[in-house]
Amino acid sequence: MRRLWFTGLLAAVMCPMPGMAEPLSRMHTSYYYVGGSSASVLAAQIDQSGPQDADGKHHPGMTRWDVQWKFNHKQEGETCGVKDVLVAVGITRTLPKWRDEEKGGRALKARWKKFAEALARYLDEHKEHGLKAGADIEKALLAIQPASNCEDLDKAVNAAGESVVVKYRKLGSDYDRDTDYGRKLGATLL
Repeated sequence: MRRLWFTGLLAAVMCPMPGMAEPLSRMHTSYYYVGGSSASVLAAQIDQSGPQDADGKHHPGMTRWDVQWKFNHKQEGETCGVKDVLVAVGITRTLPKWRDEEKGGRALKARWKKFAEALARYLDEHKEHGLKAGADIEKALLAIQPASNCEDLDKAVNAAGESVVVKYRKLGSDYDRDTDYGRKLGATLL
């Protein structure tokens, strides 16, 4: 599905672009539902139903991003250069939704609101990592010098893009570890 929206995006906008433009981005939010009338019940359901990361553990929420890039070749004599760079960032966010919130007490509603706001701030940082990765990839691709052939250019372009992705994935992992997946920032009900 990710490739389908990207292909559509590319088909709609792939035209010669002078200079740099902001990478295209698409954001999608999905929810999982929890219910209960106490913080401990809601927290237990979040721990059981929250999205799973590569570590296999459930977390209160998650932001995943993917960056894809496309470019055209520019033949200049004996060299092959980059032109018409297009970068697209897909961002998917998963959040909990309290099914019976209207039935909750005032104190629990206030606690949930504080938790949800902290979780959103935590997830926003991951979203920013994806957007920054897209912008950095675009800059890196536009800075690649022409190669002696298009095959070598393709390798250089993909290596440059992948290196930026690795950098921002590491920043995300470090952020998760440092914040205990947002819990140290208040993204917890307990």
